[in-house]
Amino acid sequence: MRKFFSLQSLSEKIGNQVWPHVRDKFRQAFLIDHSPKWLPSPEYAHKFNARWHKIYEQMPNVRAAPIKYGSIALDFQNKLDPQFPEAGVLELESARLYNAFGWIFSKEGYLLPDHSYFGRHVSQMKRKGGVPKFLPKCRHLEGVCLLLPSEQGGNYCHFLLDGLSRLELFYKAGFKLSDVDHIFCQVPISKNAKDVFNQLGIPRSKCFWSYQNKGRVLYTDTLLAPTFPGTWRNYPQWLPKFLQREITPSPPLPTRRLYISRTGYRRNVVNEEAIKPILIKYGFEIYNPEEHENQPYDFAEATIIVGPHGAGLTNLAFCQPGTKVLELMPTDQGEPHYYTLSEAANLEYGYLAGPSVNERPKEFQEAWGTTSYYDFYVNEDELDNALAQITSNTLTS
Repeated sequence: MRKFFSLQSLSEKIGNQVWPHVRDKFRQAFLIDHSPKWLPSPEYAHKFNARWHKIYEQMPNVRAAPIKYGSIALDFQNKLDPQFPEAGVLELESARLYNAFGWIFSKEGYLLPDHSYFGRHVSQMKRKGGVPKFLPKCRHLEGVCLLLPSEQGGNYCHFLLDGLSRLELFYKAGFKLSDVDHIFCQVPISKNAKDVFNQLGIPRSKCFWSYQNKGRVLYTDTLLAPTFPGTWRNYPQWLPKFLQREITPSPPLPTRRLYISRTGYRRNVVNEEAIKPILIKYGFEIYNPEEHENQPYDFAEATIIVGPHGAGLTNLAFCQPGTKVLELMPTDQGEPHYYTLSEAANLEYGYLAGPSVNERPKEFQEAWGTTSYYDFYVNEDELDNALAQITSNTLTS
């Protein structure tokens, strides 16, 4: 028996002329204003006799304090979750995947948020587009489906770290890609993303691209759903270890100093041309990621990485332990993604914050899944002093 109301069947009864107005009112009335019924995946498995493949126990999220350079301090601590929940793979029958995000609803009607970056902050999911009480008509995906979703898959950081890194849990649970008929995932969004995707051996012939499910629902016979890697903005140690093992198993001797430019993107360094001579003075290459064929290898070859906050720093996951990192942080985007990634990879992380040209209201800065696009300034004297300290004990070629 179907447990979810079909909007399509209602439209057929009402008629095409009246339906658009009724549909809008219906959606407004039935998008919930509070958390739906939901369960953590281990609890769900226990309650409904589904298979839960536990890989990692719940563990504390302990981080060394970041090194602050310059005069502006950022508060990362309030954005660190105190612990990582139990991680693993949930194996369940007759599940439904909602929208391009791949949010899971069980056949009993429970939302299973451990597989989303919202985790157990279910009330926040409303902001992302609403958690419906009633799901649209389902498309049936026969066989076994592996879920590798990302709420922000148009960004290389989330595509790789939030989505594809779940393969580690999948493999540790004893599964192989040959065990599945379909893989629900994001389309690789750049040449570098395509290269990493191919190196991970994901067969495109099995991929169901998440955009195909936008505004829709997939009914799956059997779903294999790895949990979100860590929690939002908080990455676990197993993540960079997995990516390095798969992509850069034989890393080079680190000798390079790289400045990762955001030229051509928003949230850029306004005075980048003025800081380039300072960087060059300390032996840095001006590195534009799109111009390089093997970004993971290049990052693995670095002794120091400097760059503005953004997806260009995702490849810190491939840096070798002890690599020094200086993240240039805009005050309007003080997010800890690359701090926690650096910590997970045993890198020496520091930041230098600079004023953004504009500031969003505080409620927008604190909201989940929002991004600042304001450019920012880097104090040239503070950068010079920071690089003098960082490079004093670092070898270069």
